[in-house]
Amino acid sequence: MNQVHSGPVSLGPLLSKEGRRDPNPFYADLHARGPVGLLTDPADRFDVVVHGYDAVHQALRDPALHVMTGDYPDRRGTRRWRAHAALQVLVKSIFFTEGGDHTRVRRLFSQAFSARRVAALEPAIVRIIERRLDRLAELGTGGAPVDVLAEFALPVPSDVVGELLGVPEADRDWFPQRVRAFGAILDLGVGVWRFQQAADAAAEDLTGYFRDLVAARRAEPRDDLISELASASSNTGAIVPTDAELHDDELVANLLTMYNGGFVTTTHLIGNGLTLLLDRPEETQRVLADPARAAGFVQEVLRHEPPTHFSIRWAAEDTEVAGVPVARDSRVLVLLGAANRDPARFPDPDAFDPGRDQGQPLSFGAGPHYCLGAVLSKMEGQFALPMLLRRFPDLALAGEPGPRTTLMLRGYETLPVRLS
Repeated sequence: MNQVHSGPVSLGPLLSKEGRRDPNPFYADLHARGPVGLLTDPADRFDVVVHGYDAVHQALRDPALHVMTGDYPDRRGTRRWRAHAALQVLVKSIFFTEGGDHTRVRRLFSQAFSARRVAALEPAIVRIIERRLDRLAELGTGGAPVDVLAEFALPVPSDVVGELLGVPEADRDWFPQRVRAFGAILDLGVGVWRFQQAADAAAEDLTGYFRDLVAARRAEPRDDLISELASASSNTGAIVPTDAELHDDELVANLLTMYNGGFVTTTHLIGNGLTLLLDRPEETQRVLADPARAAGFVQEVLRHEPPTHFSIRWAAEDTEVAGVPVARDSRVLVLLGAANRDPARFPDPDAFDPGRDQGQPLSFGAGPHYCLGAVLSKMEGQFALPMLLRRFPDLALAGEPGPRTTLMLRGYETLPVRLS
């Protein structure tokens, strides 16, 4: 039987310093109360929290629960988002659009992540990983500590998504600093506004870059996705696009967010997965002995330490989740990380067990906004981690990894290791 929380719930513990470092005790408390909670503290800035596995799955598929399109703050009389370049980019992307626009743009971009195109990338992924492993070997000569996050976990997926989209290799090292600045505003809490200026500057740089790249590919097409999409886009914003068309501002915004999202989550999948393997040498040996086991390991990393812990929705009309009424205009916090630790779905949820068979974690979401790059991200993790540890069997942390303090794009800032 579904339960509403027996008393008031606050996000204060989750957004505290301790809660950001380890949100799982807060999630366990939520699960003890029921799958959906009502938030009564105005400081929380949400009205409903959804955290049970089945409830989260339902909420992400409910057509009454929309992503935070630009219409939502406008309806509430808050228009300051329009003054910020980063927020304007997000609102134009498929991450923050609904209905026909979302379907049209997603259909065009989904060709980037078709099974055929992803499978064709496998040789390039292996080649990219091997090149980065060679670079690690150079930097770690003589036992020198090296930041495996900066030198491997970040550049590998950056190179892969660059290969997929058609971003020139020579340009890819330009992205990480700007991507970090852009992503900083996506976390929970009012404190993210202090990052807004840097995010806006990064958005302007990235927008300019992709606008120039689209123009170059339109003038001289190549065999890459940007060239294909550039041929389907229109410079005239006044024309209503057909199902096979994009406006240039849509194309640029989605290339920017696709590139950013396409490697940062995978960076943290690799970083989080590596620390879990290093803590479990017996699991490392199993993964190295049986390559097929890597798929189960990566799936359990995504459940146990997901790079994304939440999504946000608002109720465009009255609805209900797990039997709990959700009123029109309610702000809904959907806790993916909590759903992955729901003991009703995953027995002994705090245990790391790659042999689980209780179904998919919800780290990549569900429904119309399910992550387009999920298959590619998993493939990269399944190749990168075994290849890294096979090349450097004595790899060990060079110190305790720093704390993880974000809930969106959750991972380590640095991860120093010694290769031998």
